[in-house]
Amino acid sequence: MKQNYMTRMVAAALLAVCSLPMNAQLSGTGFYRFRNAENTENYISLTNDKFDYQEIIGKACGGGSNLVDTSNPLSILLGNVTFKEDGVARCLSCARAFLRTDIHMVKDADVIDPASVIYADKRYPTNTSNKEYNLIGQGISMTALTTGKYETSNITVEFSNLYVTIENSSGSGTSTLYTAKIPLTGKVTKVASMSVNLQKTLTNMYFVDDAGTFNVNESNSAQNAKWYIEPVTHFNVQPEVEFGGKFYTTLYVPFEFQLSGDVQKAYSITAIGNDGMLELTEVAKQGGKVPAGTPVLLECISNNAAACQLIPVGSPRTDMASAYTGSNLLKGAYFCNQDGNVYYDTTAGTNKGSFNANHFTARTDAMYVVGITASGKLGFVKATGTAMPANKAWLEYTGSAELVLPFEGSKPGDVDCSGDVTIADVKALVNIILGKATEADNYDRKAANVNGDDDITIADVTALVNMILRK
Repeated sequence: MKQNYMTRMVAAALLAVCSLPMNAQLSGTGFYRFRNAENTENYISLTNDKFDYQEIIGKACGGGSNLVDTSNPLSILLGNVTFKEDGVARCLSCARAFLRTDIHMVKDADVIDPASVIYADKRYPTNTSNKEYNLIGQGISMTALTTGKYETSNITVEFSNLYVTIENSSGSGTSTLYTAKIPLTGKVTKVASMSVNLQKTLTNMYFVDDAGTFNVNESNSAQNAKWYIEPVTHFNVQPEVEFGGKFYTTLYVPFEFQLSGDVQKAYSITAIGNDGMLELTEVAKQGGKVPAGTPVLLECISNNAAACQLIPVGSPRTDMASAYTGSNLLKGAYFCNQDGNVYYDTTAGTNKGSFNANHFTARTDAMYVVGITASGKLGFVKATGTAMPANKAWLEYTGSAELVLPFEGSKPGDVDCSGDVTIADVKALVNIILGKATEADNYDRKAANVNGDDDITIADVTALVNMILRK
């Protein structure tokens, strides 16, 4: 047992090393994580989708007439539209507030938070001089987030195609630093009764990390405006519940992923019986793929997050829908933002306007999450708390029965999980003791502890042989 334990620890250490950025460079479309160069433990995480131009121009600025200079009709007729400096400043103050809500900085060195896994989609893949990217994550994209318009009977200002420009700042190889900016460019299409078609840029908004809070700045000179961009080869999951020698958790992410490492199976829940028994369908097993946007129950053979790996593939969805075509009662949400009221400057003064940044799934008594039931079985139990965490899957249930999954606890001696105790289990037990067991064997180590002394030794072999002979 000790040899096998050491083997697993070495393997886990190697996996942890492999999770470090080996090539911290942006190389076209793919999955990445953005780590700040000044606050090097902090990663960008997409957490909300609140950006709203009616609020930014209508309330913060006090209306389009406070943003667009309408004093000279002849200039407008000739297409010479100008923005008012004070109005621009108030719009930017409000836009910053929205972006601080929609993007957070998180400490996620273990690559567990799916919201820090961002898909950078290059606008023109074959154009090496173009640096524009659409950043996608948590069912939303930056271009969709920042697309919209302010419209009244007198003024219309539209914003669209606001791609993030990512440029080399300094360094090379794993030391390459980048800057990321959104050129906040709008199109004025109507002023009073006159049609206009003029592009106007409010400013370039560079991503910065203000001591753990995401922000934007018009300057990119400070170190907190520089970013390491780390390619994502996999992300990890942390199992929550142990049962029968295996470990379980739920997950809901907008991209397709492949089961790897200690993650053995992914299930959907297809039905709830009158007695509370849950029916499962295997969505994927190790090496297989779970479709994008599919909430699943994951089964792992360890609770070591570094070994429980999932490999993102394809391109993510930008909606709440699922690409899974089978039946599934599990639900999930991408956002659990609890910032409360966020304030911004208005024409009335500093911090006079606000919007509600909350975007979490409302808690109800009908929400159940994976856990150990009152009778000690693996199932789904009533959730507690005031919000459901992002990327977690749950069941909605209004009945009174105990929700139980069709998994039995460990059967002492059934090391190979065949359902019966035979001489094959002796061989499996010996392989565990000698350190020859592999993850693919999927042995039940709890069942291998036949004599119940919490250690797997030759004494368990003797106990297992005696068990078989008595049978």
